[in-house]
Amino acid sequence: MIRFVLAITVAVMTAFLGAFLALNPGRAVFEFLGERMEMPFVVAVAILFVSTFLLFVAIWAVYKLWTSPDKFKNLYARRRKEQGFDALERALIASAAGDGETAVRQAARADALLDRPALSQLLAARAAEAAGNLEGAEDHYQTLLEDPKTRVVARRGLAQLAHDRADHELTIEHATDAFEKAKGARWAFDALFDAQVAQADWQTAHSTLNEGERRKHIPADRARRRRAVVLTAAALEIETDDPEQARELVETAVRAAAGFAPAAALASRLLAKARRHKKAADVLEACWTAAPHPAIARAYHFLRKSDSKAKRAERLKALAALNPDHRESKLLLVQIALDNGEAVHAKRILEPLMELGTPTARLCAVAARLARLQGEDDLARRWMTRAAAGAAEPDWSDIDTDGRAFAYAPEDWKRMVFIYGDEARLIHPRYERFESNAEAVPETALLEAPSEKVETGGVTPGSGTAYYEQTRQPDDPGVADDEADSSGQAA
Repeated sequence: MIRFVLAITVAVMTAFLGAFLALNPGRAVFEFLGERMEMPFVVAVAILFVSTFLLFVAIWAVYKLWTSPDKFKNLYARRRKEQGFDALERALIASAAGDGETAVRQAARADALLDRPALSQLLAARAAEAAGNLEGAEDHYQTLLEDPKTRVVARRGLAQLAHDRADHELTIEHATDAFEKAKGARWAFDALFDAQVAQADWQTAHSTLNEGERRKHIPADRARRRRAVVLTAAALEIETDDPEQARELVETAVRAAAGFAPAAALASRLLAKARRHKKAADVLEACWTAAPHPAIARAYHFLRKSDSKAKRAERLKALAALNPDHRESKLLLVQIALDNGEAVHAKRILEPLMELGTPTARLCAVAARLARLQGEDDLARRWMTRAAAGAAEPDWSDIDTDGRAFAYAPEDWKRMVFIYGDEARLIHPRYERFESNAEAVPETALLEAPSEKVETGGVTPGSGTAYYEQTRQPDDPGVADDEADSSGQAA
C-alpha cells in the first residue's frame, strides 16, 4: 500500500513538473572553451537526468567488477556452510535413529565443510556412539575436555560411557567435576547420585541428595523419601560399630518419611536398646498413622519388656485406632480378637474384608484360625487349603520369620532408594521370588486329626498362640524378659 501511494505521488509530481515546463518554455545556453550551445530548457533537463542515470550505472558497474572476486568467494563459502549444515542435520538425524554408518559418514562431511572444531568433535563422538565405536567416542570426548566451552558436555559423554560399562568410580569422577562446575546440570546430579548408590556409599549419596534438592534438581517429596532410604541403609551398616550414630541417622530418616516402615522398625529397635521406649513408641505410632504395616505392629507388640499380654493387647488396639479405616488396622484387631479367643468379634471384623474380593492367602489363613477357634476343624482345613493356593500379599512377605523384619540384602536397599523414593512403594524380594510366608497357624496343626478342646480361656490348641509369638526372634526387645516371666510363673 505504501509503495502504491509513493508511485502515485511521484507520477503526480512528474505530471506537474511537465506541465510547468510546457507552460514556461525557455532556452538553455552553454558556453565552454569558446563553443556556444543553445537548446530548449526541457531538452537540457532531460539530458541532465539521462546523464546522471548513466553516470550511476557506470559507477555501479565498476563497483561490481571491483568486488566480484570477494562476492564469488563469499558465495562459495556460503554454499559450503549450507552443505555443512545439511550434513550436520543428516548426521544428527542418523545418530538419533541409531544409523551409525550414516552418522559417521555425514559427521566427517560436516567436519570437512564447517570450521567448527568443537561442534565437529561432539558430532563425531555422538556418531561413534551410534556406530558402537565406544573407544572412538571416548577419544573425541577426551579432546573436547581441552576446551572450556565443551568440558561439561564432554564430562557428560564420558560419564555415560562409564555408566554403561558399570565403571562407577569413573562415573563419579566425571559427574563430580560437572556437578561442581555446572550448577544447573541435572544430569550430573542424577549420574553422581546413582553411582554413589550403586557403590553403597550412603553418606556421600546423602550429601549429594541434599545439594541436589537445594538446586531443585529433584522434587522435595522424592528427595525426602530417598533420604529416608539412604539414611536407613547407612544406619544399618554402622548399627553394630556405632549404635549412637546409627540411631541419629535413622531418626533423621524417620523425620524425612514417617511412613517408611523399615526406618521406623529400625529406629524403634535402636531406641529401645537405649531405653527410650517412649520415643520408640512415638516413632511407631507416627509410622502407623502415615502408612500401617504388619512389621510396625510386630515391633510395637514387643516394644516394652515388662508389659503383660493384656496390656500389650490394649496398646495394640490403641495403635489400630490411630488409623481405624485402614485394612492393616482391621486385620490387627482381628489378630487381637483371635489371640483373646473372641471369635464373634473377630468374625465381625473379618467378614467385610473377605467380601471385598477373592481372599488372599493371608486372609484365608486368618479365616482358618477363626474356624479352628470355633471348633470347626473341617472348615479350618478347607481355608488352609485355599491359603496354600491363594494369592500372596507382598505387604506381608517383608516379615521374614527366619530373621528380622525387612531383612533386605545390600542390592535390595539400592533398588529401594529409587522404588520407594520415586514411587513411594516398598520392594518385597521374597514376594518377587514367589516365596510365600503365611502368618497363620502352622499347616500341620490344621491337617492333623482333630483333638479335644482344652480349657484355655476359649482358645484351642494351635490357635490360641498369638502370631507374634510364632514370629518372635531373639533380636526382638522383650523376648528374654518375657521368657523369664513365663519361667517364673511356671515355677
